[in-house]
Amino acid sequence: MSLTASPAKKRKGIYKFVVHEDVVFHATTIKQAFSQEDTFLEINTAGDITVKGSREKGYAWDGCTPKVNCFDLCLLGVPDGRKLVNTGKPITYYASMVHDVLCQYRHEIPITRKQADDVFLYYLGDFQLRYLYYGFVRLFSIFSDMSERLKALISNKT
Repeated sequence: MSLTASPAKKRKGIYKFVVHEDVVFHATTIKQAFSQEDTFLEINTAGDITVKGSREKGYAWDGCTPKVNCFDLCLLGVPDGRKLVNTGKPITYYASMVHDVLCQYRHEIPITRKQADDVFLYYLGDFQLRYLYYGFVRLFSIFSDMSERLKALISNKT
């Protein structure tokens, strides 16, 4: 058996995590029902959020962000935390999944970034650094919202 070597290439569009089954987050504070055939998100009026990982090739996300590749030597940014013994997944795995899907569809639901951030905090559970992570998520949300408003303002002027 022989292997063919090829030069290293940066991978773009490849996510850190992929889930291939539906994951349900029960009784969140999001009460706006939402369901569309072609999305990865479903919310019922009780606040249960379903990430539909069974669709297509699964639901993919990048974990806690932002992260920056530093000269292909290491990643600098927000770590996903230690792996839990009972799941084998990083401590922020489920919190980052539900946060990413809510932010992805937040203009269609509609919900605020703060509501998505609060669900993130709730699903961090008893993680000791949860308030630090929540603070960074809130700060990143503020900058992201300002960036969106600036882009909208610029596009309206042209």
